[in-house]
Amino acid sequence: MKNPRAIAQILDETKKIEENNWNSMQHLNSINMLLASNDLARTKDENLSEKFAQLHSKIDDVNKLTEDLLSHLSSKHN
Repeated sequence: MKNPRAIAQILDETKKIEENNWNSMQHLNSINMLLASNDLARTKDENLSEKFAQLHSKIDDVNKLTEDLLSHLSSKHN
C-alpha cells in the first residue's frame, strides 16, 4: 500500500485486535483456573478442559499472526 494514512489506520485497528487477543487469553487463563480442582491440579471436567485447551491454542496462533502483521505494518509505516 502506498497510502500512509491508510496504513496508519490499519495499524491502529490491528493494535486493537492485539489488545482484544490478549484479553481473550486472560479470560481463558481465568477459566482454566476455575476448571482446575484442588486435587493435584487435576481438572474438574476433562472434556471441557480439552475444548478450552484447543481454544487457547487457536487464540495463541491468532496472537502470533497478529504480531507478525503489526511488525509488517510498522515497517511499512515508518
